[in-house]
Amino acid sequence: MAFFTLSATPATAKREGYFTSTTMALMSHLGERRVVEAKSVDGLKPLILSFGRDTALQHPGRSFKIMVTVNRGSRKPRGFDAAYDSEALGTSEWLETTIADPVPHEGTAGVASWGTRYTPFRMDGAEPREVSLTEAERLSDDGHLGFKGWAAEVATSLETKGAPGAALSSETRDALVSRYRAHQHPALAAAVLSAASQGTNWRPEANAGERIMSPLPDPEV
Repeated sequence: MAFFTLSATPATAKREGYFTSTTMALMSHLGERRVVEAKSVDGLKPLILSFGRDTALQHPGRSFKIMVTVNRGSRKPRGFDAAYDSEALGTSEWLETTIADPVPHEGTAGVASWGTRYTPFRMDGAEPREVSLTEAERLSDDGHLGFKGWAAEVATSLETKGAPGAALSSETRDALVSRYRAHQHPALAAAVLSAASQGTNWRPEANAGERIMSPLPDPEV
């Protein structure tokens, strides 16, 4: 068994083109540090997520990154460095990443932040999309705040277009998740869903001049 110290460091990230930079307040932290014990990487991740959820509840709306320190005298479990460096342990689930140059779509503002499992989706110039996770979603792999915010924005776009309310439910959740993970603009997703619900084909030629934001790796939804 190994002992680890977890701390929540205030941080924000910004994406410019294909690169993402993170700014951290390394000399400060939110709340108390927590010492946990785990014998494997798989056993450590749930402890990190539990710490992050507790920190977020105590500091709502704050963007932070979880730092993990291996305590002196403990041996790192196999695969720890690779998992930690790739953020596979969930250390960045509460880190808000904003887009430096949001790309608009046909007169609609661009996406400023796609959100994560625990951070909200936000359009440029707007407040974060007001959606919430149920307690069951918050504690399971099914909950994803960013995806729920994106879906809510798509629903609003459909309503603005006067599309049938059933247009959003015409696709499976997996299909909608795929659109979200591909970073499809809500207005574009709404146009495609609206056309499908009316039995017509959406023509991509009408949007040939639009700049497409390449997708980033996203936590599982």
